[in-house]
Amino acid sequence: MTAELPEISYPALAWRAGYTYLATTPLELCVHPRSMFEGTIREAHSGEWRLVDAEGRCFDLTDWTRIRPFGGVKGIALRLLGSVFAAPVLANETRLSLPEFKKKLTGAIRSRYRHDADKEPAAETIKRLRSAQSYEEAIGALPKL
Repeated sequence: MTAELPEISYPALAWRAGYTYLATTPLELCVHPRSMFEGTIREAHSGEWRLVDAEGRCFDLTDWTRIRPFGGVKGIALRLLGSVFAAPVLANETRLSLPEFKKKLTGAIRSRYRHDADKEPAAETIKRLRSAQSYEEAIGALPKL
């Protein structure tokens, strides 16, 4: 199964304008609600999705490829609940410096919270991001949404 998954380090943040998703495992990254999957593919094809990993690499997320279900008992339960299993197709890998990485994460968080009435969660997250001394610490400052 792992041959179908991209070689990235976790946690990994996938985002588009107004939405962020922090995946701490390959299973979390690859499981999608069936009702939203076609829209997610359209957004990927139109260039809306990005992904950063815990090593400071940034990718364009250009597509999702269906894969065999995995994850043991949890994977079986997700499949029974109607989830789709798909691996991200990544392109244009860029290695970011720590300041660039933190700036990229800050932009994703600001985009996520831009229409929320309560901006406090974004402000707290950005404060933790600014004080991060490593890639892992920076991505670990993000909320699990």
